[in-house]
Amino acid sequence: MRKHLLKIIRFLSVLAMAGLIFYISYDIRSEPMDEDTMIHVEVRGEVKEEKIYEMEKGSILADLLDLIELKEDADLSGLSLQSVLYNNELVVIPVKSDKKLISINSADISELCLLPGIGEKTAKKIIEYREKVGSFLSLEELMKVNGIGSKKFAKIKEYITL
Repeated sequence: MRKHLLKIIRFLSVLAMAGLIFYISYDIRSEPMDEDTMIHVEVRGEVKEEKIYEMEKGSILADLLDLIELKEDADLSGLSLQSVLYNNELVVIPVKSDKKLISINSADISELCLLPGIGEKTAKKIIEYREKVGSFLSLEELMKVNGIGSKKFAKIKEYITL
């Protein structure tokens, strides 16, 4: 009985040592990135291939642009290359245009009033929103401004940029 017990103890000791060696030698960096550290960003517009990219959380637009191939008419002038990307975000690369677009992130009241259906009162609300919340991250965010619904947005979207 004693010999049998010693064999079990030796076996368990060898098993524990093997487990310890495996645990110590296991490189945690070899694990795939956790889903919580990855984001998915969809790209459309003036790109060769519209698709969804998987990127590390905290990536910026410049990182995404390194991965995509732009069309000749792509216009990056209205985009902030430093803007942080978020999970399930849609990035639309605009086309170059001959007409001067009005930046909803930097236009003053008089410039905003040039937009169809935007008067001084609504222009002030846009600026107040910008000062309170920060720069618009998308054109569609403009609809969060009181007084700009989907119909008014549809009338002005071709005249605005970030």
